[in-house]
Amino acid sequence: MSDPVMSDTTPSLRLEDVSRRYGRKPVLQDVSHTFPRGLTLLTGPSGAGKSTLLRLCATAERPSAGTLYWEGKALPGARGQLRRSLGYAPQAVDLPEDLTAREFGLHMAALKGLNTRDADAQFRMLLDALNLGSDANGRISTFSGGMRRRLVFAQALLGSPRLLALDEPTAELDGESRERVGALISRAAQTAVVIMTSHLADSISGGRTVLRVEGGKLAPVAGASA
Repeated sequence: MSDPVMSDTTPSLRLEDVSRRYGRKPVLQDVSHTFPRGLTLLTGPSGAGKSTLLRLCATAERPSAGTLYWEGKALPGARGQLRRSLGYAPQAVDLPEDLTAREFGLHMAALKGLNTRDADAQFRMLLDALNLGSDANGRISTFSGGMRRRLVFAQALLGSPRLLALDEPTAELDGESRERVGALISRAAQTAVVIMTSHLADSISGGRTVLRVEGGKLAPVAGASA
């Protein structure tokens, strides 16, 4: 199976008047924003809608109203194109306990439509970069919380995605692991749209934009861009 064809355009994700409700409860209301190439950090109080916004960007949920545009093309028509460009690491994942880390990587590569041999080589490099190389053939059932977090992050980077949606990727990690994850995020942000929630923004070097989610709205944090 061949690698997905990626666009030569500069990647961007645009939200236009996007709202999300759960029943009668509004979580996001009329959010309009363009996420350009580079790193955008989402901040805000617990329950404000950061993870909901991330799931919308990753097409794991659909908006109750409004439209998303990937590289200028509206969803849902461009949903397939976005998903072929996507790397997603949610905060909670039910991992296949009976698979090894390498088998999980190959499984995710197949779902993404990647070349198996190339994806296997890339996944091994990612595991090495995240200090999981020696555990590549270990069963996920034996992994600690931090190891699982790094494994989920590694699969998100498979195929060099143009859009990365990361929900607390440094949670449960020690200082060294946070630095390793941060270095890979900074590298990815040079070519991809990276949208991330994190309480440990200091572990990510390089330029970033910080947005606050609160009261159903999205707003820049004054003086927080670097």
